[in-house]
Amino acid sequence: MEFELPQYDFNEKPRSLSKLPLVTLAARIITIACALVSVVVLKSNNVTLDKGAKLEYDYFRSYRYMLGVMVAGIIYNTLHIPFAAYYLIAKKRLLGHHSFRQFEFYGDKITFGILATAAGAALGATVDLQKVVYTDNNSKIHDFLGLMYIPDAFLVAAFVSSGISSVLSSLSLRKNE
Repeated sequence: MEFELPQYDFNEKPRSLSKLPLVTLAARIITIACALVSVVVLKSNNVTLDKGAKLEYDYFRSYRYMLGVMVAGIIYNTLHIPFAAYYLIAKKRLLGHHSFRQFEFYGDKITFGILATAAGAALGATVDLQKVVYTDNNSKIHDFLGLMYIPDAFLVAAFVSSGISSVLSSLSLRKNE
């Protein structure tokens, strides 16, 4: 009985082991998930003060800005999920045109920038408002503000993962995939 060795085609290009498509998709999903958690906590955080008034996020401009930015980030990244999933599965871009890559590049930079400003504004407002000594309902207001660190933290996580998407779209502009 004769044993045959496998034949290799040395001219065949090896499969790319690049993790870029997986990291791209994961960064977009993490951005969406963190922003969603942040929106839920932000919208559900409210306290009723002694005279029946409700203290909610929309009382403060920085928190309203934070909500608007998170919704915009969720929409933008959700629109890019199918393209990132196709890139992961097929190992090539669905829309390989340079104009789409530029749109993705600039969109990621804008999303990254506004998430950064929203995270900074919300965190700064929370820290500053914690320092104020309120005469009435002091503990209720501080409870409200104490919970505001949670959506702030998730927004910072969304900002970081959006930064990863931003860097990857920068790399995509240079490649001819």
